[in-house]
Amino acid sequence: GIFSVLNIITGVFVDGAIEMAKRDRSIIIEKESLARKAVASHLLELLESIDDNGDGTISAEEFSDALDRLEVVQFIHALGVDFEDAQHLFAMLDRDGDGTVDVVEFVEGMQ
Repeated sequence: GIFSVLNIITGVFVDGAIEMAKRDRSIIIEKESLARKAVASHLLELLESIDDNGDGTISAEEFSDALDRLEVVQFIHALGVDFEDAQHLFAMLDRDGDGTVDVVEFVEGMQ
């Protein structure tokens, strides 16, 4: 009787809740993917603004000069890097130790 109806209603409700949770996970994953792409795009813009001579890499001097610019410091800070850490950041980004940071090193290192 009434318990059978309640079981059916409960089953329908639970199925609906499970479907909503699946959609919510998909939305969260998509948002995270879009956020990563946006950050990568901003990092490329930042690299281009730091790369004064336009050779596609950042030298230690270009990086040091960029740290004197407020918008660069604010962006690095927005990524969760303290300014004191930013002083050491170039050495960490220069993975191959050649004295310059290329696009791949920059984007991968800053994420």
